[in-house]
This record gives sequence, structure tokens and C-alpha cells, in this order.
Amino acid sequence: MRILCFLPVIIFLLIGVELKAAPLTIEKARVLVTGPGFNRPAKFPGMGEFSWAGNVQRLPSGELLMVHSMGYYHVSFAQPRQIEPKLAAEYRKVGWPLDFPAPTGGRCMLTRSRDNGKSWSRPETILDLKWDDTPCGLLRCDDGTLMATVNVQASWYGYLKAPERFKNELGGANTAQASIRSTDNGRTWSKPVFLKSPGTFYQRSHVQLVQLPDGRILWPTYFSSAGTAGKLGGAIHQSKDRGKSWSLLSVINREGNAEDKASKGAGNVDEPALARLPDGRLFLICRPDGGRFFSKDSGKTWRYDGKLVTAAGTFKAPRVFALKDGTIVVVASYRNLQVWLGRNGWRDWTGPLALDPSCYGYPGGTKLPDESLLVSYCSSGRAPNKIFVVRFRVNEKRDGIELMRIGE
Repeated sequence: MRILCFLPVIIFLLIGVELKAAPLTIEKARVLVTGPGFNRPAKFPGMGEFSWAGNVQRLPSGELLMVHSMGYYHVSFAQPRQIEPKLAAEYRKVGWPLDFPAPTGGRCMLTRSRDNGKSWSRPETILDLKWDDTPCGLLRCDDGTLMATVNVQASWYGYLKAPERFKNELGGANTAQASIRSTDNGRTWSKPVFLKSPGTFYQRSHVQLVQLPDGRILWPTYFSSAGTAGKLGGAIHQSKDRGKSWSLLSVINREGNAEDKASKGAGNVDEPALARLPDGRLFLICRPDGGRFFSKDSGKTWRYDGKLVTAAGTFKAPRVFALKDGTIVVVASYRNLQVWLGRNGWRDWTGPLALDPSCYGYPGGTKLPDESLLVSYCSSGRAPNKIFVVRFRVNEKRDGIELMRIGE
């Protein structure tokens, strides 16, 4: 009788333990920020169904800000546009709408969350140049200034130099980099300040800015001097005045190591991402194979430290975070959205670990006060696509990740 009396309690407790221990699925964990038919900005010429997810920052009030693009495709070339004819034919075969009406291409957008990421405000335009512009990095500086970095894409592609009609735009470059600043938490923004490129063909960047203890801000970019098939070098630019001006700090060349010479894209420093480690060193990782670098002198010189993956060309757009105990967390597109963990003095690496196997990725994001990571990313590299955010933490053993509910 006593056993029978306690049996319902035991069953209830066992069910409770099982329910509590059940991990979240990605479908339950992620939150849709914007997508076709959901939370779209006011319609404008050039708006289609494609957005790149940019970086996220948290204000002291707890409000979250995210930058992202709004356009019509992977690149939303402005009009008039000129694409090399053979390349244009290839683009059209995959559905690229090269005749899409877009007088100024895509735009830079900003959206906010006041409930820790559970819901997001209607995106608003923060920059619209005469070219396609895509916001990538977003940083809140130590004095409260917000800084956003912007990829500015010329309206031509597939040529070794600017066609005659475009040679006086963006200094003849195919892609340029600019930054904008806000001193009122993103309500108004300054005019863009353009970077000078170490290369002659293009300069691009992905999502990450880092502020050092001395106040300097570092911005990693990558560049080419030899046209569409040229070798890519990395660059670190610095600002000593919270983004009012920039200067070149260093260039990162990856001269082929033995392991690099046999892989496609070897020798390139593409889409570099940067983090400052607890011991003061800087860690940098790049496309196409997760090439790793360390700097002991705040970015002046760099040491190559191997790579994360062997299938070069499939590792894209890394976003890197450093935890207080020194664990490095890399989130990147590796066929889909994946995570790598570096620990034990960064000698040991675990991954790839699936974060969202259903989505393309190209992540941004931020580290929250509890050291969980809120990651922004894209469902696809083509239109139509969606922007999601997902929250996760690294487990205590530092060999796995756990999805978490957003807003809790």
C-alpha cells in the first residue's frame, strides 16, 4: 500500500526530470527577426526579399540593437549597373534579378529589441548611399558612441578594373568600406567615413570590431589588388578617436605553408574575424579554411597557427567570441551554421557542432552578460531569405553547446 501511495509521486518526479532535461530544438530556440511577410521595413525602391544579418550590441539599459541590410539579392547592385556579360548570364541562370529596379541598391537597416531578443521593432533605414550598402559591424564604444561598418558595393562586377562610366566612383574600387557613428543610441547617424584600402581592386569586411583597453578600435578587413581572381590579404585598421578617422595598422599575408599549398584558396586571408583574449592577445580567424592567427602586440604583427577545416572553400564568415576562462567560440557557415570551441590554451579544438543545420548562416551576434551568445544569421544566401537570432551557451566541460530560450 505504501509503495502504491508513493508511485504517482515518483512517476510525476521522473516525468518532471525528463521534461526539464529535454534539450531545446533549434525550431523552438530561434526567433525570427524579419522575413518575407513578417516585420518588414517601409517599402522603398530596391527592396526585395533579401537581407544580410549584421552585428548585435547591447545597451546599458538592456536594449538590443541589430544592423542588417535590405535589398533584393546576394548583392543588390544599384542602377545603372554593368555586369560582365558571361558572368551576367551565369547569374541569371541561378535566378539573380539583374534587371530589378533599384536606383540606390540595398540599404542599411537597424532594428531594436526591448525584451532581450524575443521581439524586434520594425527595421528603419540608417544609411542609403547611391550604391548598394550593407552594414556588417556594430560596436558600442566605451564612451557610449555606436559605430557601424558598411560594405559599399560599386554597380559593376566581373571586370579586372572599373568600366569607363564607373572609374570615378569609389576611387575606381569594386567594393569600399565606410563607418558611421551615432551618439544618441542609434537614432541619428553621421555621414560615412571611408577607409583607404591597402589594395587597388577592392576592400571588404564582415562583422567584427574590437576596442582595446587603451581606447583604440580595431577593424579587420580583407583586400585584393589583382581583380576578381586575385590573392586576398588581411588588414587591420585602427581608430584612436572612436571612428572619426582611421589608419592602417597592419597587413596580414598568409604565405603558403605546406598544408596550405595543397588546398583551394590557400594563402588567402578572407573575411577575417577578431577577438581579444583574457591574456591580452588578439585572435583572428578567416575564410576559406579557418586559418588561425595570434598577435601579442595589439595587432601589429601576426603568427599563423594552423587551420580548423580541411575542406577549404566551405568555411565562411566566422564570428568569434572569447569567454572569461579563455575558451574561444567560433560561429561560422560550414555548409550550414556551425560552432567550434578552442580550449586548453587553444591547443584543443572541438567541432564542427551543429547550431542551425537548416540555415546558411553568415553570423553576427554578441556575448551577453551571462556569457551566453546571441547569434544573428540568415536562412539562405539567396532571395527569399530570413534573419533569425538564436541563443546558446558552452557547456561546463567546454566540449559542447546548449541552446537556450531567448529572453529568459
